Amino acid sequence: RGYLSMFLSELLPPERVERCILVDKQWPMHNLPPKQHHINWSHIYGSFKDSSIPYNYYESWPVKLNTSKVNLKNSKEVTNMEERLFQNKGPIVLVAVHLCGTLSLRAVEIFNRNPETKFFCLKPCCLPTMVHAKRDEIFKLGEHSFPAKEVCMAGKWKKGEWHGPPRTVTQKYFERWADHLYLGIDDRDATKIKKTIMVQRFGGYQNEFLLAERLPETNSVWDVLQQSPEVGEEF
Repeated sequence: RGYLSMFLSELLPPERVERCILVDKQWPMHNLPPKQHHINWSHIYGSFKDSSIPYNYYESWPVKLNTSKVNLKNSKEVTNMEERLFQNKGPIVLVAVHLCGTLSLRAVEIFNRNPETKFFCLKPCCLPTMVHAKRDEIFKLGEHSFPAKEVCMAGKWKKGEWHGPPRTVTQKYFERWADHLYLGIDDRDATKIKKTIMVQRFGGYQNEFLLAERLPETNSVWDVLQQSPEVGEEF
């Protein structure tokens, strides 16, 4: 895990970016060795095989990478994370890539609640499970709300094969899911955009990117976003 952060560490100017924080509930606790069920963090904190190199991987990243063990579905853990990483900090860029199910809701909520978050990028992944629909839940993001049954879908991947409704059905649910997430991003003090960028091929349809920036806008950023490929095009 952490490929995007590794790329960003090499690409972003270290004099302007303090650090990248990788958040996942499967990270080990700090100062404890990883166990089998944890994400391996040797690429972040490990040492080079060449013993003549006098520093470890952590010291070699141009922009420092840090891990944070947080269960984003646990409200207490999220509150603690916001107090520790968001409040009186920033400006912060929140990047949420391939978030499964209701984790996309949590990402939007974090952006909406924390004015220190200057820029937000969300790439939703799989749909919420049917348990939310069976409970007749209503998802609420700011002033926008919608029934869970509009976006929940049964099915799962097993050994590389999809077991569930055909893609013609799941695609409609995913597009509806992305629309609701977009409407839930608080734009009273922000500019937002939903872009369809073809990163999935051969029948894949999870190509929706939701982006938002708190005012004032960064003109150079929005000039690029407005020039990005339109629906059906590719970079």
